[in-house]
Parts: sequence; C-alpha cells; structure tokens
Amino acid sequence: MQSKEVLNKKNTLVNKHLCNFIEGKFLREYHDQDGKIISQNKYAKLCGITSSTISKLKQSEGYDVPMSTIYNILRHERYTLEIFFKEFENDKGINIPD
Repeated sequence: MQSKEVLNKKNTLVNKHLCNFIEGKFLREYHDQDGKIISQNKYAKLCGITSSTISKLKQSEGYDVPMSTIYNILRHERYTLEIFFKEFENDKGINIPD
C-alpha cells in the first residue's frame, strides 16, 4: 500500500494535468454559447463559477479542481463528462501519475 504522501503527490500531478487540459481546451479564448468572444468575467458568470477559479485553472501548476467546477464548464460548453474524460485520457494517458 502506498503512503499518503505518495498518493498526495500523484493526486497533485493528476490535478495539474487536468487543469492544464481544461485551460488548453476551453480557457484560451472565452466564448458564449453563440460562439461570440467574451471576457473572462462574463465566461465565469455564464459557467456559474468565479473569475478567480478560472485564474486558478490557468496556473501551470493547477489546483485541486472540484468536480462541480468541471461540470459547470462542461455544461456551458455543451460537453458531456464522458467525452471530456475520454479526450483527457487520450491526451494524457490512463496512468498519469505512474
């Protein structure tokens, strides 16, 4: 069995990759549901999250992103959890921390 410290390091790495993936896919340029370019603040409001949460997601080291935040972004982007995580897995692999 792995120690809590080892597991925490692995979780941190997964979160980093997840945040980087979200940033690359959705947070380089912000769009409303009609495809119009909008500000980060407007995008955050449409997603039901804060602008500071988006700033955290955009940090290269990432953060411990709640599932509700991911879901709120995906709902705005009209993306299913299944497709999102399948693309994440295809991009990053299934054994990120190992």
